Amino acid sequence: MDPRIERIQNILKEYNYKITEGRKEIIEIFVHYDDRHLKVNTIYDLIKDKISLPTVYRTIEILKHTGIINEIVINEERYYELKIYSRKCFHIHFKCDKCNTIYDCYDSWMMVKLLDEKEKIEKQYNTIIYDIVVILNGVCNKCRR
Repeated sequence: MDPRIERIQNILKEYNYKITEGRKEIIEIFVHYDDRHLKVNTIYDLIKDKISLPTVYRTIEILKHTGIINEIVINEERYYELKIYSRKCFHIHFKCDKCNTIYDCYDSWMMVKLLDEKEKIEKQYNTIIYDIVVILNGVCNKCRR
C-alpha cells in the first residue's frame, strides 16, 4: 500500500472515523490525482459504479474536517485538492473563464509580498491568519489563441 494512503487512513482513525471501502476509494483518487483540482462530480464519475454520490459528499466533508484536503471556491464552484503530501507550497490559483481550467501559479516575489501583508494585518488587528486564498480570473494562453 502507498504510504501516503496509509498515513491518511491513520489520520482518519485518529479522528475516530472508520476506513470504509468508499473512503479508501476516494483517498486513492486524491493521492493519484494529487496535482489536480477535483470537483465532486469528477470524483463521483471515477467511482460511481462502487459508491453513491452522498457517500462522496460525506467523505469530502470528513477529509476537509481532518485537514487532509483543501476546498477552493471559485464563482460558487467547489474544487478540492490534496493538502497533505502536496508538492505545492503556498500558491495562487488562476481560473480560466473560458475553459474553466485551474492553474497553480508560483511566484516567489508575490508570495513574499503576501506574507509581509499577512504579518502587517496580524499586527494591526491583533489576529492570527491561518490561510491566504488568492484566486485570479481571466483567460488562459490556450484560450487566447
